[in-house]
Amino acid sequence: MALTLALTLLALVLAGAAQGKEVTKFCKCTCGQNATIIELTRFALTHLPHASEPIDVDTLMPNVCMNCTRLLCGTAEPQLCDGAAVDEEIVPLCFQRDSLQDEVIVCGFLALVVGLLAWTAVRSHVKPVAERLWAQYGYAAVASTD
Repeated sequence: MALTLALTLLALVLAGAAQGKEVTKFCKCTCGQNATIIELTRFALTHLPHASEPIDVDTLMPNVCMNCTRLLCGTAEPQLCDGAAVDEEIVPLCFQRDSLQDEVIVCGFLALVVGLLAWTAVRSHVKPVAERLWAQYGYAAVASTD
């Protein structure tokens, strides 16, 4: 029964984690030793604090990482290459911070820990009932693991 409960709880957690929520992507702009990270969402791109000119979000590509370009980095952070060597170029890199796989692994681990703690809490109450049922139906006594 406890195993069924733990598996059901784990399935619910995994189903909730896998509902396909949008993963936030970021653009890391590097120029020499200077670097900045820009969140690639419509809201973040329209509210850039250091932008030299407003970014027209209607012209953005549907594939979010295709928007991570030298032009975006230069527009979002005009002083990025200040203090860098003359021949240094802006290097954009698109990445995502959290993946669905990471979230599923963490949620699965938490569900397993909660399930084990719950089993520890109810084990002393379930064991006498299980022994009585085993004896009632003629099975051998349950071996003690304590």
